[in-house]
Order: sequence, then structure tokens, then C-alpha cells
Amino acid sequence: MKKQTIFRELLLLLLAILPVAYLLINWKLLPDQMPIHFELNGQPNDYGSKSIFIYLPLGTYLLMLVLPFIDPRKSNYEVFSDTYLKLRIILGLFIGVLDSIIIYNQLHGIEKLGLFVPISVFLLFTLLGNYLGTVRPNYFVGIKVPWTLNSDEVWIKTHKFAGKLWFWGGISGVASLLVIKDPFFVLIPIILILVVVPIVYSYIIYQKIANH
Repeated sequence: MKKQTIFRELLLLLLAILPVAYLLINWKLLPDQMPIHFELNGQPNDYGSKSIFIYLPLGTYLLMLVLPFIDPRKSNYEVFSDTYLKLRIILGLFIGVLDSIIIYNQLHGIEKLGLFVPISVFLLFTLLGNYLGTVRPNYFVGIKVPWTLNSDEVWIKTHKFAGKLWFWGGISGVASLLVIKDPFFVLIPIILILVVVPIVYSYIIYQKIANH
């Protein structure tokens, strides 16, 4: 294994270990049941074992590590290896920060996260969108619908389009949350657009190519 690859994996592993270490250091101070799901206004509506905050970051790290080896189109991961690394870093940071905020709040008797969750989701879309256009056909990462999986050309065009849409959609979402008080009227419509529009776009592109 190359030194650069080892360094990258150590960095990613560190991102997964830090929130776990924070949890374990404060283990006895934390309740057995902690918030694991939140309403759009940041109010927790479901609780689970604090052990989940161990499994989630480490499990995500291991899953993202293994995917390139089990994907039937594993050779394509070499084409977008830099992008895949950035996507792993983004997801690692997202999960690590979210876990750490929840742990911190529990230590200080704070239940509600306010706008942290919707803002984090929009920032995640923005960051992912910045690199989505360079993701190449595979079975695990990206917009995996019949039309993109059946045509590399449709895949590439769809992801370039979706990348721009996600980037600006995420920025628009954060800006809207600063104006509109109820996150429901921001998060749901924009998420639907970011999810549905690229799928419809992929179908239209596929039909154009098929009928050409």
C-alpha cells in the first residue's frame, strides 16, 4: 500500500474515531438513551442506545472502505478515486460533527438542535454537489436509477446536471432558512426538487439517446 494511501486512510479513520473517543471519554456522564432522530425544528422524536454513536461513524468508514472492492464496476473507482476520497471525507465530517453536537448537548442538558439539522443537510448537498459531476458509473455511489445504470452517457450527463443543482440548491436552502422561520416549508420542497428533478432529467436524456 502506498504511503499516500495509508495517510489518507489514517485521516479517514481519525475522523471516525474522534466522535467515538469523545463519547467514550464521557460515557458515564451520558444517559443510556440518547436522541437519534429529530423533527425538522430540531426537536428529538426518537431515542436509542448511546452505542449507536460508536457504530455509526465506524460503520460508515468501513462501508465506504469496502464498497470499491465489491462493486461489479470496481474499475471505475480508479477513475474518480480523488472524488471518492473527498466524498468519504465529507460524509465522515458530517457524521462526526453531528454525533459530537448531540453528545455535547446531552452533556449540557440541551435536547433541541434548532436549525442545525436542516442547515447541515443543505450544506451536505452543497458539498456533495460540488463533486457529484465527476462520479463515474458504479452501483453504490450516485444517482442509481435504471436509465443511469443502463447508459454511461446518461450517467455522466445526469450527474453533471445534478451536481450543479445540488450545489446551488443547498446554498439556496441555507439562505432560505435564514428568512423562513418554519424549516418544513424549506427543507421538504427543496429536497424533493434535488431528488426528483435529476431522476426525471435522466429519463428524458435516456429517451432522447434511445430515439436518436
